[in-house]
Amino acid sequence: MRRLAASVAVALVATASLTPLARPAAAQEAPVRLRVMTFNIWYGATVTHGLDEVVEAIRLADADVVGMQEPYARLRRIALALGYHVSPRMHVISRYPILEPGNSDGDWAYLLLGDGRVAAIMNTHLPATPYTPYRIVNRGFDRDAILEQERRTRLRRIDRELAALAPLVAAGVPVFFTGDFNSPSHRDWTREAVEARGLPYPVRWPVSLAMETAGFRDSYREAHPDPIADPGFTWTPGYPAPFVSPWDVHDRIDFVWAAGPAATIASAVVGESSANADLVVEPWPTDHRGVVSTFDVVPSPMPVLVASAERSRLGNPLEVRFHASGEPGEHLVLRPAGSVLAGGDLPTEGTDGAVAFDTAGLAQGAYEVVLFDADGSELARDVVVLVDADQPTVLSVPDDTIEAGRAIEVTWRFAPGNRYDWVGIFPEGVSAKDGPIERWRYTDATIDGSTRIGGRSRGAGAWPLPPGAYEVRLCLDDSYRCRAAATFTVTG
Repeated sequence: MRRLAASVAVALVATASLTPLARPAAAQEAPVRLRVMTFNIWYGATVTHGLDEVVEAIRLADADVVGMQEPYARLRRIALALGYHVSPRMHVISRYPILEPGNSDGDWAYLLLGDGRVAAIMNTHLPATPYTPYRIVNRGFDRDAILEQERRTRLRRIDRELAALAPLVAAGVPVFFTGDFNSPSHRDWTREAVEARGLPYPVRWPVSLAMETAGFRDSYREAHPDPIADPGFTWTPGYPAPFVSPWDVHDRIDFVWAAGPAATIASAVVGESSANADLVVEPWPTDHRGVVSTFDVVPSPMPVLVASAERSRLGNPLEVRFHASGEPGEHLVLRPAGSVLAGGDLPTEGTDGAVAFDTAGLAQGAYEVVLFDADGSELARDVVVLVDADQPTVLSVPDDTIEAGRAIEVTWRFAPGNRYDWVGIFPEGVSAKDGPIERWRYTDATIDGSTRIGGRSRGAGAWPLPPGAYEVRLCLDDSYRCRAAATFTVTG
């Protein structure tokens, strides 16, 4: 799990008790059959009111793990309906436990596929605008112009994400990379394919080339190598289906990529009709089709780690999974962040397992879960924020009166920790959906954190802010549902 932007040191009010959980199943020698899905659900299926159909599509696909885009803070509801594990920070749900070690920095996670055996997953949603195929087909941009656009937008992002995965790929860990890439594949825009589709010219799309250079394989194209016979279009079934604008450009922009020891067995499109998809759900709840790919995976040994939820409710058991070296005397400690006082201490009693800390009677705030060896040396650590059931998100600014031109310091505590939670400045009394949003920033999925909002922040409003009354709000996961607000006045 990612370290918090701001740690909250609190005192324990009671000693936590620890209860061993059932041990994971024995390690599997044979490959694990794994079905991996990517699924953009269009503003959390709020446009179509189709969350039930989202769940039905995942069930029909029989997906073991789903990288989702645009869940709009509804991911926990989807996971609960399916009985899956959930990572709001990764936008991933899974039948298998999802472990987010501290060194992943929230970029990727492990899937626990057996006793001490893992694969890794990353999920992305690359920028949607400007959408390059529209500029080719509808505006006549030449190849040099569109390639430069791709390099400045999506390639810049994917290069950073691939850098985070490079050590895993180099180590031979099976890695899956799901997402709405908002960029086609060079394997779909070959000379023969563009002639068959009536497109202006072939394109060596930089993002798909970068993926292959980094060691990833396009699972759909592995299963269906002919782009003319099997175009596999995921954009678009319509918005909502079956309405498609006459100027739209159909393409394949949603991918399940794989690297390492994961053999592609099959890949299927999930969508609105048998004419366009292999698996059909009606009515279709989103403006993208999904893709589900089947793999035989040889999991990798897990490194030494400890992993808990990023946020947990006080009074509920706090489940902590670990992989230790198995030496005598190794133990887990739960303690307030920044403190050396232990609130609970339990021997690991083996290499792999899980324990549950009793959180009843503890004060809310940030805690560390630390794995120690027999000599007291730290082997691994994670951070979790324990939150009262009725604790709202708290948002604050240091002063209620701010001089024009000054950056706004914004601090939050007990935020939900969704991947795309954000803080924005609005004129006081104006709804978030109606705007305008003067300036805004993402929270980087932190539970407790802070940021500065100023002239270089995103937004279309004037800067410096004109004198007047404003609110800064914390809103959920790229949506306009806001959880907390703080008011301030800008003076001339």
